[in-house]
Amino acid sequence: MKLSRATIALLGVATILGSYPTYGLAQEEPPAEDATLTPGESRALAVESYNNGVALFEAEEYTQAIEEFNTAIRLDPNYAEAYMYRGAAYKALGESDIAVGDFNQAIDLNPGLARAYLLRAEVYYELGNAQQALQDAQTAVSLDPTLGDAHLYQGLVDLQAGDSAAAIVDFTEAIRQDPELLGAYLLRGFAYDQQANYPAAIADFSYVLERDDGNVIAYIGRGAAYYREGVLEEAEVDLNTALSINDDLPYAYYNRSFVYVAQNRPNRAISDLDRAIELNPDFVRAYLNRGLLHGFQDNPQAAINDFNRALELDPDLVEAYKGRADVQLAQGREAEAITDYSQAIQLTPDNASFYKLRGDAYLADGDAAAALADYNQAISLQPDYTSAYAARGKIYADIGDAQRAYDDLSLVISLEDEGVSPDVLFTRGLARVRLGDIVGARADLERAASRYLETGEAEGYRETLIQLRQL
Repeated sequence: MKLSRATIALLGVATILGSYPTYGLAQEEPPAEDATLTPGESRALAVESYNNGVALFEAEEYTQAIEEFNTAIRLDPNYAEAYMYRGAAYKALGESDIAVGDFNQAIDLNPGLARAYLLRAEVYYELGNAQQALQDAQTAVSLDPTLGDAHLYQGLVDLQAGDSAAAIVDFTEAIRQDPELLGAYLLRGFAYDQQANYPAAIADFSYVLERDDGNVIAYIGRGAAYYREGVLEEAEVDLNTALSINDDLPYAYYNRSFVYVAQNRPNRAISDLDRAIELNPDFVRAYLNRGLLHGFQDNPQAAINDFNRALELDPDLVEAYKGRADVQLAQGREAEAITDYSQAIQLTPDNASFYKLRGDAYLADGDAAAALADYNQAISLQPDYTSAYAARGKIYADIGDAQRAYDDLSLVISLEDEGVSPDVLFTRGLARVRLGDIVGARADLERAASRYLETGEAEGYRETLIQLRQL
């Protein structure tokens, strides 16, 4: 039984950065006046309102802070920092569009204001505009290379794009600029996980937890890394700890289900996926994996229901078509299975295994010619695909083409050696009989009988003995 291997990776990881301050210090003294400023008295009052606004912002009194920044801007319409902070307050209130407008105004007034670019990068990232976020983060770094959190966002965009090597460089630089920036360690842990460097990932997550033992994301990330390392007990402990801190985390339940499957506890895994779906009714991969488990538990209708729901949410989810087809084929509904395998092939036309599976469905439906065509295509895409050669060899044997059957099955035996299926040995033995090679046939059938005994397949063993007696 194989669940989808996609663990949390970066799901929801944008929230990591929320608790790390990215703003400048309040301006304590008014700057020197120039020709663009209002008279000195108005400017002084503007600075006073600005500082009051910063204090309210830091106290998380965002609405009152906005009022103070409004006053500062009214007194000094060119006060770039006031626009920047007002944008940050709107961002904190979830007013992303207004926030971007204020950051734009701050940048127009002061194109060198690095923090404004960084704040705008955060909003763009949260809105899903990764490229604009990356551009703003890069501008912030070019203006102020000491901004560790700008490197953080630059790395985050790289990580989302799958460039974990570049992301690690960015996160390491962020750590160099600010060794206390736990978000950089946290994200670097995910980058190491993406590179399959699980010990390094575990080390970064552990560093975070040593300094913040309530960080549920670090527990989830470390739990996933332990799982991938095969350290199931530690993985379960971390995910249990995350849920003891916050039992409303769908991704923690989702990840723990992988651990339970690896521990051969499928009912516990299904319970965790039930809870993940309860918390997030649109959790596509939770439906997918629960469908796989229901199929494994011989609960075909529940499996199909889950695959149907997954496909409602994501009509291009190849694994769901494949999972549903597997269940349909096991239930003897070959036509439905063929339809689903065909959809999977349409989405991933270079996947040899889908042609092999559809060939099996065609064969079960009595269409040997279509099955043979699919096995040919599977072999064309993957020339060492022994299962496809074995299936094709069996068809050749069934239609009386003993030489082609012998050729295909001999290739399988040469590649799989001691692990070869006794069915392959048995079928090649019969092909050798038709080719007049009685000595070779006897050798194959005797070896098949031995392998049937090893694998506990009594019926195959009896049939092989019957064939041997006839030689």
